[in-house]
Amino acid sequence: MSPEYKVTMDEKPFEVEVKMLDEGGVLVVKVGDQSFTMKPTMLEDGSWVVNTLATDYSIKVLKRTGKAIILEINGEEREIEWERQRKVETLKKTAGTTRGGPRIAGGIYPPMPGKITEIRVSVGDMVKSGDTICILEAMKMFNELKADSSGSVKEVNVDVGTMVTTADLLVLIE
Repeated sequence: MSPEYKVTMDEKPFEVEVKMLDEGGVLVVKVGDQSFTMKPTMLEDGSWVVNTLATDYSIKVLKRTGKAIILEINGEEREIEWERQRKVETLKKTAGTTRGGPRIAGGIYPPMPGKITEIRVSVGDMVKSGDTICILEAMKMFNELKADSSGSVKEVNVDVGTMVTTADLLVLIE
């Protein structure tokens, strides 16, 4: 499995994966070969308390600039650079043709060019495999585009009325 993020802290690079363990917000964060179970809780002032089952960490975002973020962790200022890595998979050929080349795992792509007439999800929504994500009108027919897997909606890249092609990433589910 490829990392979700490349993180640099104190000039040291790290590969980081983040997975939601349950609906209660418990996360498993894998940094290199080490795994940590933690539960982040956002406070009213916008700061966070992250409980690692052994201790609590107080975290405040002081500044964000592009890929750089300055955090205050238990009163100590730390600068972190991070970059999200997208997982890419290649579609198998079907009937001698590909449907647009490389694809992002968890991505919803239209099977044919058309117009989006309905979007049934928003960023942050939890979906299950088989849920209808959006409706595509193509060749005078309405096609339900469904989730291939369960997860959280991370991106919605279209609006109602958008004309799309088979290469367009409509929605990303992780």
